Amino acid sequence: MVYSVKQDTFIVMSYNRNGTFENEEWVYSGTACKQEYRAKYRDLIIQETSLEAHIKDVINRLVRTGSVDNEKSPGRPSVSEQVVDDLRRLGKNLHL
Repeated sequence: MVYSVKQDTFIVMSYNRNGTFENEEWVYSGTACKQEYRAKYRDLIIQETSLEAHIKDVINRLVRTGSVDNEKSPGRPSVSEQVVDDLRRLGKNLHL
Protein backbone atom coordinates (compact mmCIF):
# COMPACT_ATOMS: atom_id res chain seq x y z
CA MET A 1 0.00 0.00 0.00
CA VAL A 2 1.16 3.52 -0.76
CA TYR A 3 0.63 5.94 2.11
CA SER A 4 0.03 9.65 1.52
CA VAL A 5 1.96 12.44 3.24
CA LYS A 6 -1.29 13.24 5.07
CA GLN A 7 -1.45 9.67 6.44
CA ASP A 8 2.23 9.72 7.40
CA THR A 9 1.72 13.05 9.17
CA PHE A 10 -1.22 11.57 11.07
CA ILE A 11 1.03 8.69 12.17
CA VAL A 12 3.67 11.10 13.53
CA MET A 13 1.07 13.22 15.32
CA SER A 14 -0.61 10.15 16.83
CA TYR A 15 2.72 8.64 17.88
CA ASN A 16 3.68 11.90 19.59
CA ARG A 17 0.24 12.44 21.15
CA ASN A 18 0.32 8.98 22.74
CA GLY A 19 3.72 9.48 24.36
CA THR A 20 3.98 9.44 28.15
CA PHE A 21 6.73 10.73 30.43
CA GLU A 22 7.83 7.88 32.68
CA ASN A 23 10.90 7.67 34.91
CA GLU A 24 12.46 10.83 33.47
CA GLU A 25 12.08 9.75 29.83
CA TRP A 26 9.50 9.78 27.05
CA VAL A 27 7.91 6.45 26.13
CA TYR A 28 5.87 6.12 22.94
CA SER A 29 3.23 3.55 22.09
CA GLY A 30 3.25 2.08 18.62
CA THR A 31 0.16 0.08 19.60
CA ALA A 32 -1.84 3.20 20.53
CA CYS A 33 -0.71 4.86 17.30
CA LYS A 34 -1.80 1.82 15.30
CA GLN A 35 -5.22 1.76 16.99
CA GLU A 36 -5.74 5.47 16.37
CA TYR A 37 -4.72 5.06 12.72
CA ARG A 38 -7.17 2.18 12.23
CA ALA A 39 -9.98 4.26 13.80
CA LYS A 40 -9.21 7.24 11.56
CA TYR A 41 -8.79 5.22 8.35
CA ARG A 42 -11.24 2.40 9.08
CA ASP A 43 -12.18 2.02 5.39
CA LEU A 44 -8.64 0.99 4.46
CA ILE A 45 -7.71 -2.67 4.55
CA ILE A 46 -4.17 -2.92 5.88
CA GLN A 47 -2.26 -5.96 7.10
CA GLU A 48 -1.21 -5.68 10.74
CA THR A 49 2.48 -6.31 10.08
CA SER A 50 2.48 -3.89 7.16
CA LEU A 51 1.07 -1.06 9.30
CA GLU A 52 3.49 -1.79 12.15
CA ALA A 53 6.45 -1.73 9.78
CA HIS A 54 5.22 1.46 8.15
CA ILE A 55 4.81 3.25 11.49
CA LYS A 56 8.42 2.35 12.36
CA ASP A 57 9.60 3.50 8.92
CA VAL A 58 7.80 6.85 9.18
CA ILE A 59 9.16 7.57 12.66
CA ASN A 60 12.70 6.56 11.65
CA ARG A 61 12.47 8.71 8.50
CA LEU A 62 11.33 11.69 10.58
CA VAL A 63 14.20 11.23 13.03
CA ARG A 64 16.73 10.77 10.22
CA THR A 65 15.59 13.53 7.84
CA GLY A 66 13.24 15.77 9.81
CA SER A 67 10.47 15.07 7.30
CA VAL A 68 7.77 12.49 6.61
CA ASP A 69 8.28 12.87 2.86
CA ASN A 70 9.96 10.00 1.10
CA GLU A 71 13.63 10.68 0.65
CA LYS A 72 14.37 11.99 -2.79
CA SER A 73 17.73 11.97 -4.49
CA PRO A 74 19.07 15.42 -5.33
CA GLY A 75 20.07 14.04 -8.74
CA ARG A 76 23.77 14.00 -8.06
CA PRO A 77 26.00 11.60 -6.17
CA SER A 78 26.44 12.20 -2.47
CA VAL A 79 29.71 13.58 -1.17
CA SER A 80 31.58 11.73 1.58
CA GLU A 81 32.52 13.40 4.86
CA GLN A 82 36.18 12.99 3.88
CA VAL A 83 35.67 15.04 0.71
CA VAL A 84 33.79 17.73 2.68
CA ASP A 85 36.62 17.91 5.24
CA ASP A 86 39.23 18.14 2.46
CA LEU A 87 37.33 20.98 0.77
CA ARG A 88 37.00 22.85 4.06
CA ARG A 89 40.74 22.55 4.66
CA LEU A 90 41.49 23.75 1.14
CA GLY A 91 39.10 26.67 1.59
CA LYS A 92 40.90 27.78 4.75
CA ASN A 93 44.24 27.76 2.92
CA LEU A 94 43.00 29.87 -0.01
CA HIS A 95 44.15 33.47 0.10
CA LEU A 96 42.37 35.60 -2.46
